[in-house]
Amino acid sequence: MASPLIIALATRWIKGGTADAVLRFVRAESAARQAMAASILPAGSVLADPIGFHLWLTLPEPWTRSAFLGHMRVRGVGVVASDAFAVDAPAPEAVRVCLGGPADRDSVRDALEDMARALSASPALSSVYL
Repeated sequence: MASPLIIALATRWIKGGTADAVLRFVRAESAARQAMAASILPAGSVLADPIGFHLWLTLPEPWTRSAFLGHMRVRGVGVVASDAFAVDAPAPEAVRVCLGGPADRDSVRDALEDMARALSASPALSSVYL
């Protein structure tokens, strides 16, 4: 059973318009982050819903998803390799990027710029091994 207090709060938010206001804010923030990603990441490499919390980033050759994942991890940026989403076919050289995790747009911008720099360089130059 759901908590009566939570039900009362949700009902109040719905009837009073707070739920709609929160939804509008979340959609606007997500759209702004998606627009930022589209302007920073290489053209044609991003697949996303314009108000979604995630995007699909196709990696250019010679990047592999494991090399990109490792590079981003060292930089403190989390991405998920496409392997986690492949069901009946080989996983493509791509990663899933969450735009909703960081609390502020500056953090999102920094991570996206880091990704764009990495994608424009050779994986060999980005290797954590020397």
